[in-house]
Amino acid sequence: MSTGQRLQVDEVTAKIILLPDLLRGTRTFPEGFFDLVREPILQGCGIRIGFPPGGKRTHSLLPGFDVETFRRLVTDAGYDWVRSFHQIPESARSYLLEHLPDCDLVLSFEMPPWLTDLCVEMGIPFMDIRVSPLRFGRDLYVALRASNPEYYRRISETVVIDEELRLEASQLAANVRMQMVRLEEARRFDFSLGECLVFIGQAPYDASLLSPDGNSHRCGEFAEHIRELVRGRPLLHKAHPLAGGFAEEERAALAGITGQPVMPCHQNAYQILSAEEDIELLGISSGLLQEAAWFDKTAHTLFKPFVPLASQKRMELDHYQQVHYHTWVSPSFWHQILTPERTSPRLGMLTPLAHHHAREVLDQWWDYSKVMTWERQIPCEAFERAGGGLCAVA
Repeated sequence: MSTGQRLQVDEVTAKIILLPDLLRGTRTFPEGFFDLVREPILQGCGIRIGFPPGGKRTHSLLPGFDVETFRRLVTDAGYDWVRSFHQIPESARSYLLEHLPDCDLVLSFEMPPWLTDLCVEMGIPFMDIRVSPLRFGRDLYVALRASNPEYYRRISETVVIDEELRLEASQLAANVRMQMVRLEEARRFDFSLGECLVFIGQAPYDASLLSPDGNSHRCGEFAEHIRELVRGRPLLHKAHPLAGGFAEEERAALAGITGQPVMPCHQNAYQILSAEEDIELLGISSGLLQEAAWFDKTAHTLFKPFVPLASQKRMELDHYQQVHYHTWVSPSFWHQILTPERTSPRLGMLTPLAHHHAREVLDQWWDYSKVMTWERQIPCEAFERAGGGLCAVA
């Protein structure tokens, strides 16, 4: 086969429709994730998954569907993205159904509740893709929710097991604690927070904060619960890096609720989780709250997690199962899930991927980047060698 020649694959007639959140207004993540599995699904299953609506390529919905028309039907009815996350007007729903062909699976990314409800009502199997909220591993995990019990069972054969998660968390915690002690011994830093609570802030219109009544949750709605948890103990506030001025508003609201000063917490996520003190975390729906248990820290979630994770002890079809990124982009994985009756693909998976491969591809690091760069030797040396240590002379 010459370089660049198209791989010949015996195709099957199964049809997969790609449907992201059509109202969110961003193509980056949904289309990026679909692109990442397009070739693995073709090689593993012989299925061409096509393209989602809204891009430059022909989508898999019936001819005539237009994303902008769909969005106008929503906005003309007085909805915006916050209000429409859980439900959309009947006119928009009917328009989508008119252009939705018969299919074997709807594949989505961060599937909104209105689309989940539509698929359930119409009896359409679906699979939703999300990034796992557990981001402390050597690379990212992908979280999958499958409405088909057989797909769920097959995915369960490749999930990341609890023992691995414990080992990953322990390795990272040991790494972070060693660095903190090193910096404390040099008398440059004091990482002591005491036995306090840390409120984990979020961006004001994060999807995890959106409620079925069309509002975005705020800490004031949980005032009584917050007062019960704090009970006079020190409360710090860790602001979300994208929250802007909202972070100060939230910190002031917490001070009003508790009747005590609330100071900002400047330590990064994994310094907090790795701390030797008995720190408790508190927040509305941040994924960091789900990471806490793996570091033996107590966390209090006031609303609910955006990506509820499945238990390995029982089947929970409304929960997400975690798989390694390198598993998720493997032809053998999709073959096992969707078409196990077919001949196995010639290439099961790529050779072992580099540490942080998914983080590099997606360019999404969250607070893990601070573990790698903050006061670390190589980044500091690179900065100095590039001239960062030189002072400008007037």
